Amino acid sequence: MVAGYESDDRDPTLLCHEFGMLALRDALDHARLDPGRLRTTRVALTLGASLFGDHTTESLARNLTSELGISGPAITISTACTSSTQAIGFGAELIREGFADIVLAGGIDALTPALFAGFHALGVLSEAPCTPFGSQMGTTLGEGAGFLVIERAGLRDADPYALLRGYGLSGDAYHETSPEPRGRGVAAAIRSALEDAGASETEIGYLNAHGTGTVANDTAEWCAIQSVFGSELAGSLPLSSSKGHLGHAQSAAGVLEVITTLECMGAGLVPTTAGFEDPRPGGPPRPVGSKRPAPLSYELALSTNSAFGGSNSALVFGGAESKSAPGDERRRVFVNGAASLGPGVGNIDLAAELPRADLRGIDRAAELLTTVTSRALTEAGVQLRGNARERTGLIAGALRASPDSLHRFHSSLEQRGLARPDTTAFAQVLPSAAQSACAKALNIRGPQSTITIGQGSGLMAAVMSAWMLARRRDSDRMVAAAVDVRSQDSTDDDVCDAACALLLCAEPTGVEVAGIGLAGPDRVDDAVADARRSWGSRSAPELFVEPPSPLGRTPATSSAFAVARALDLLRRGEARSALVASSGTTASVAMILTSTKVRDVD
Repeated sequence: MVAGYESDDRDPTLLCHEFGMLALRDALDHARLDPGRLRTTRVALTLGASLFGDHTTESLARNLTSELGISGPAITISTACTSSTQAIGFGAELIREGFADIVLAGGIDALTPALFAGFHALGVLSEAPCTPFGSQMGTTLGEGAGFLVIERAGLRDADPYALLRGYGLSGDAYHETSPEPRGRGVAAAIRSALEDAGASETEIGYLNAHGTGTVANDTAEWCAIQSVFGSELAGSLPLSSSKGHLGHAQSAAGVLEVITTLECMGAGLVPTTAGFEDPRPGGPPRPVGSKRPAPLSYELALSTNSAFGGSNSALVFGGAESKSAPGDERRRVFVNGAASLGPGVGNIDLAAELPRADLRGIDRAAELLTTVTSRALTEAGVQLRGNARERTGLIAGALRASPDSLHRFHSSLEQRGLARPDTTAFAQVLPSAAQSACAKALNIRGPQSTITIGQGSGLMAAVMSAWMLARRRDSDRMVAAAVDVRSQDSTDDDVCDAACALLLCAEPTGVEVAGIGLAGPDRVDDAVADARRSWGSRSAPELFVEPPSPLGRTPATSSAFAVARALDLLRRGEARSALVASSGTTASVAMILTSTKVRDVD
């Protein structure tokens, strides 16, 4: 290596595994849950992890579940600093949907020299410990892991710390590293979480803000809080950021801040903002800044997080379920558009297809994902204008960051050293970078995420999109997409370029998502049985649509291709029902589609 850069000898995968096992065992002990019970109870894992794009995150989830003896599904969410917050929300969704009785939900991240170099090059680090909303500008990085044990109510005789009342997601569709200045995306995530919780702004007794200490983040977040709560209520709302104490732990930040909130909430205290003395212009006038947690009793708490690419998330925790909480009324979900590229797609003239889109710095994975998403929307006759932008979401399945961005970033470190990395490439070395760039190019601002289960990630994205549309009311349509990209030094047997997008909606279009199943890895028969039970038909689906072969060359997209094929066959009247199923590295998943709602009545 040259210019003083040496490859990091702290293997982030091993570090994250060590951090994760310590936190998981601590969480199980704290919950008084015998680890042996994990082998006999329906247990799932939702893991927030990004591993800085260099490693496939599903292997981390697989190793954690294997060591703990968990045979249920494991889903990894890789959305940078909102990863663990989203993992908590999706963990609750698994229980609500009946796929698990217990979910271990949290996140892990490790600090490496390359990660530090990237943040330093962006000019956002503080020379002293960060003081969010205070006079000291900049953030301080951290690392670690945290997990919550989320259980189905009434599962056992145990006193819960709190109820997870609701969660919300949104996207800025604004910039790779900077938040939308007015905080519109953050506000949307907060409103969505409050709606999901059946709570009003006046019921929130404390807010744990993302509060990184940077000028852009703190100002945008305060604008969002004022937008949701109003200036008067926002000014009196107890508010602080835990990053002055913990540093910014990236994928683990959200869960560590939630744990801080829950510990203080249970003790009748409000967390503080370490080092805060004087407010900065454009920020909250009186965040909680005492050196010790102040006494305060409150029933509901809100925690927010934001990330590179404009990903925003919020969680609401509290006591008893609100009488105004959303009921179990579910919407029917339909697939009304699909588009695919590959395997082995060549050059794409995306600028010609989207002449008005901002495509600066777009990499290969983002190019493929944006193309198929745009074409799926067009095929369904959807134009994203006005409120439709906020009411459309995007969940992408991806195994890792785009190899060309990873190559550019590490080449810049080798050639120029840690002091001058390629900042554009740095923003793109996260698995969620392609999804964020796609949302920005197409103005998609609704719920967003990037997930993986390894093989079958595209189908998993479709399943998650379907259950969100069925139960939630913060979007009218969801794009479920997946992308695979060939690395520059790959052989003929490696992954090849491919992408697929499916458009799901709550408007009847003739092809319905009639059944969904989810199980642990190598248990695809269980996932299929689950899907058939939720379908409710005594007959088997008429068609089983297999993913294209060879599967290994398009691991994330192959199952999405199969859904697109099933959609085509059902539209052409070649069958009335079709099954798509896939067994991934960390979960098995199945979906039944029908051209009409087919149910046996005899």
